[in-house]
Amino acid sequence: MRTQEQVEAELETLKQELSQVEGTPTEVYTRIVGYYRSVNNWNKGKREEYRFRKLFHAAQVPAGRIPDEGLPIPGTQRAEAPDDAAADYSLAAEAGIDYYFYFYRTTCPNCQPVKNYIVSLPIKGRQLNVDEPEGLALAAEYQVLASPTVIFFDVLNREIYRAHNVQSLKEIARFAGIKREPAPV
Repeated sequence: MRTQEQVEAELETLKQELSQVEGTPTEVYTRIVGYYRSVNNWNKGKREEYRFRKLFHAAQVPAGRIPDEGLPIPGTQRAEAPDDAAADYSLAAEAGIDYYFYFYRTTCPNCQPVKNYIVSLPIKGRQLNVDEPEGLALAAEYQVLASPTVIFFDVLNREIYRAHNVQSLKEIARFAGIKREPAPV
């Protein structure tokens, strides 16, 4: 049996342990810089991130245009527009659209509506099946990651628009002032 002095001594040691309790540190994450990062390490690497950040100025990019690096198109030459579509073709040229590349797959369910729409535009273009080696090589070169994809180029062979569905094509055509040709009967 314990004595009263032993119990009081044990209580005193327990009180001292209780006054010095430390748990494990809690990790707190926040998304201040665009991704989740530990708040404890907030200042580590902050200067480096600031040095490599990129600023985007919306006023310097024309509406509906994609900033480009001037990608060259291998093996393409400008073809003359047919006489009956000369007026529509000149309108497309004024908008900056010269030709397009249409990337599709044979088994793609969304590719046929895009193809039907794109062939009705008065713009010359090239259809590339990404299931074939040539189409796959060009898709890799232009970083096409989904089908259907239509890339529009200007007279300097620079990419100016990219569309993946009929709705996007309609918006591009409306923006560029391009009218569809009537469907053949």
